[in-house]
Amino acid sequence: MRRKKGYFKNKSFSNSNNQNSYSFEKRILFVYFCFIAVFFILASRLYALQIRDYAQFSNQAEDIHEATAILTPQRGLIYCQDKNGEYIPLAMNKKYYSLYTVPKEIENPEEVSEILSELTQLPYEEIFEKVSKLDDPYELILKKIDDDDFINQIEEQNLQGVYFNEEYHRYYPFESFAAQTIGFVAEGDDGSIKGRYGLEAYYDKILEGQSGVFQGIKDALGRLVRSTFSQEKKQIEGISIETTLDKNVQFAAQKALEDLMDVREASKGTIIVMEVKTGKILALANWPTFNINNFAEITDYSIFRNYAVEERYEPGSVMKPFTMLAGLDTGKVTPDTTYIDKGYYQAGDYLITNYKDQVHGEATMRNVLEFSINTGAIFVAKQVGVENLRKYFKQLGFGEITGIDLPHEITGDLSNLEYPKVNDAYFVSSSYGLGISVTPISLIRAYAILANKGKMVIPYLVESTRDSSGNRTSLMPLKQSENPVQVVNEETVETLTSMLVGVIENGYGGNAKIKGYSLAGKTGTSFVSLKEELGYSEEETHTFAGFFPASDPEYVVLVKMDKPHAGGEAASQTVTLAFREVERFLINYYNIPPDEL
Repeated sequence: MRRKKGYFKNKSFSNSNNQNSYSFEKRILFVYFCFIAVFFILASRLYALQIRDYAQFSNQAEDIHEATAILTPQRGLIYCQDKNGEYIPLAMNKKYYSLYTVPKEIENPEEVSEILSELTQLPYEEIFEKVSKLDDPYELILKKIDDDDFINQIEEQNLQGVYFNEEYHRYYPFESFAAQTIGFVAEGDDGSIKGRYGLEAYYDKILEGQSGVFQGIKDALGRLVRSTFSQEKKQIEGISIETTLDKNVQFAAQKALEDLMDVREASKGTIIVMEVKTGKILALANWPTFNINNFAEITDYSIFRNYAVEERYEPGSVMKPFTMLAGLDTGKVTPDTTYIDKGYYQAGDYLITNYKDQVHGEATMRNVLEFSINTGAIFVAKQVGVENLRKYFKQLGFGEITGIDLPHEITGDLSNLEYPKVNDAYFVSSSYGLGISVTPISLIRAYAILANKGKMVIPYLVESTRDSSGNRTSLMPLKQSENPVQVVNEETVETLTSMLVGVIENGYGGNAKIKGYSLAGKTGTSFVSLKEELGYSEEETHTFAGFFPASDPEYVVLVKMDKPHAGGEAASQTVTLAFREVERFLINYYNIPPDEL
């Protein structure tokens, strides 16, 4: 019995151990199978990463860590100067900020839109539409911000997903200063920044520099990381240009022109100031003008054109000195040659008369210029003949561009003096500046030739360049020849100059005179030709060109005004006054001593 009892006890203990062992084995198997499952999952994932989807994930990783960036160079500056040789920037690169959002980082688009709308004054709907694009990593809200207070107001809001980005844009500190001469930059179809109009366009290739390329990695903040593994073609910064424009002379010319346009209620005008011996343009002012910083607001694109080089016109009596030059140089007339003025000339079906139908009777060649006698200019032209007149006009450059460093320069038009087009009416009218056309820049160059003792002068606006290290390169040898061409005889020019002094002392140019300073010049009043049909309108163009001191000329100035509607019926009463204003400024600014007792 005891054994039996003992036997039953032992059997129960054995069954318990078996059950525990079985349960443990099941747990081991479960863990084992879990490991197997995890192994297969990981193996499957590794297969997907390394084999099946390798290309996709590789590209994503490269997009995140590798970068190819275009390195944009700083555009070269444009400088003017003053009489002391100090250079002042006219076009510079100013730091601005753009305001943008990363929509996927914004948790409450409604709140952010409301705050930004209030601070930027932009419509709420416009902002909300942008910040609600959850898959968009970048949405521009506002650009070209330079208001520090505004930036601080935005930053104080601590708006998640709202950022400022630093950028540079072209800035013109003097706004409308020489606007058509400087030009501006704008974004092209390919997204690049290019010079448009003026010096910005003419010198675009050296101003823009050369872009660089960076290939490497970005850090967690998206910044480029330079290392031994990165590749980089460095950008070349733009080269700056130093112009001949004098800040103070340009401002004086613009003020004189603005006053002239205002008083005379004219539609358009130009004033050019140039050094006689060098061809340096000290001022080139046009009216109407515009604020270069706000060029995008202009709807009439014709205002961007530089009237001095891009428009031709029939100048009128301001051309008579060059007809007289042909007569003097060929020996056909002298200053004291006389003729009988009847007050008119019949050219085929056209009756040509003098200003206000005046009849001067016996008149000298000096009188012809002093009182701007049309029949006197015709008399000289008849003496020299059409071939000679055409030859001298061409020698003075009226049929070609001057070569000034501005884009889109056009030539004058002498076609009415060419065979087979020329006839008697065209021939004689060209002697006093009708039927032919010139540009203002070619006209002032012709007067500069007279002032420069008959030698050719090339007008120019840029005298040197400056690289980013401050190294300067003179462009003077490219602009002016050391041995300029002698266009006409020096003695002939001296004789003509004395006759032009007489125009100021005794004739219609007296309003341009400043006591103590000799001046040589000529007025011109002409009707505006009708381009679409033959004939002329009742509108006028007034011009005065002159150089001083006449005894040893330093400066030549041209003033042109289109379509005046108030006060003064001739150039002698309008543009001469603006010329005198500029002349007085130059005398005081450069301390020019008087040359008359």
